[in-house]
Amino acid sequence: MIVPETQVESVSGLLSMATGVVALATVSAFAAAIIWRVYTGKIDLTYLIGDAEGSASMSRFQLLLFSFVVAFAFLFVVTKPDAVGFPVIPGSVLTLIGISGSSFLVGKSMDKQPSDGAASGSDGQPSLGDSSR
Repeated sequence: MIVPETQVESVSGLLSMATGVVALATVSAFAAAIIWRVYTGKIDLTYLIGDAEGSASMSRFQLLLFSFVVAFAFLFVVTKPDAVGFPVIPGSVLTLIGISGSSFLVGKSMDKQPSDGAASGSDGQPSLGDSSR
């Protein structure tokens, strides 16, 4: 038995639509569960963009914001009706993600350094090692 081409396209389109609806429902359920846990206090977002002292960190905020922008742009391109496959991500976008991540790491390492002068000598200058030799 030969199935007409229009019927195959119709079934394929219906299956594609059903898969999209199931994926959307699954992601929405996870998002709702996470939002509910944040609302009830089971997930603490205190240090999401703050450092150990609780003050806001621009490097963390930049990394968070830029990651969300790139992720939503990627999802928008992938879920377009005429999308054939995964898009090619330009090297400039990957470079910006790398710069954002490295600025976060630099900020994190600066937070870890002692601020009470423990790594400096008696005159306030950084000590270069044992000078008694």
